[in-house]
Amino acid sequence: MNEKPLLLVVDVGNTNTVFGIFQEGEDQPDFHKRTVTRRDRTSDELGLFLKGFLSHEKVNSERIKRAIYSSVVPSLNPIVERMLEDWFEVNPLRVHYQMKLNFGITYPRPFEIGADRLVNAAYCAKMFPGKKAILVDLGTATTFCVINEKPEYVGGVIAPGLKISMDALTRNTAQLPPVVFGAPAKVMGGSTVESIQSGFFYGWIGLLKEIVRAIKDELPGDFIVIGTGGLVTTIHASHNKVFDEIDPMLTLKGLKILADLNS
Repeated sequence: MNEKPLLLVVDVGNTNTVFGIFQEGEDQPDFHKRTVTRRDRTSDELGLFLKGFLSHEKVNSERIKRAIYSSVVPSLNPIVERMLEDWFEVNPLRVHYQMKLNFGITYPRPFEIGADRLVNAAYCAKMFPGKKAILVDLGTATTFCVINEKPEYVGGVIAPGLKISMDALTRNTAQLPPVVFGAPAKVMGGSTVESIQSGFFYGWIGLLKEIVRAIKDELPGDFIVIGTGGLVTTIHASHNKVFDEIDPMLTLKGLKILADLNS
């Protein structure tokens, strides 16, 4: 039986919280699970939830020797820390700009950089050494992180999130129904649903491509464009001219990189 120590990584987002398990020495997570981020959830509820997932995957939680978390919801930080301490008996690392990083920061206000963006930058710095990178994260917000070849975190762009924009449209219009995001058969919709799908699909393709183009104009050079986030696979499968590479597990892998760097 393989009894390697395990690393537990936790990504607390505004909409979802994602957990992942890595074996020592491995760069791919053994598994990951996602739950809705609830600000009223207690540490015991969160611990019970995660223990249930681990039990279902037949993972012995006593093998978890390290933990790291990133969070963009500050009110949940003590809840996550207490959960990890009480339920897994580990003292977790929290991602912040003053921890040991594998990249520099030239951004004028580094204390404003979200933990999720630091994690994404860590992934770029390790996986694409010596290259300029634009990392697009399709989360609650659509974020663009720019890393130069040194590597240094230069800055980025924050745009509205795709899902919350779709929810806002249907919530604030009386006759427009909710739709599932996806590539339409053609640009001109033959129904209201098809028209909304087309508007969001091609509208978001345009947003992504135009912001990437503007970044490249402002910072000339060869950039690799990487995509991650919940809907990145759908976009890349239907329109492969936006991203050079995609990795839905990118944030979890970035957490692993920072955990190893700070262990």
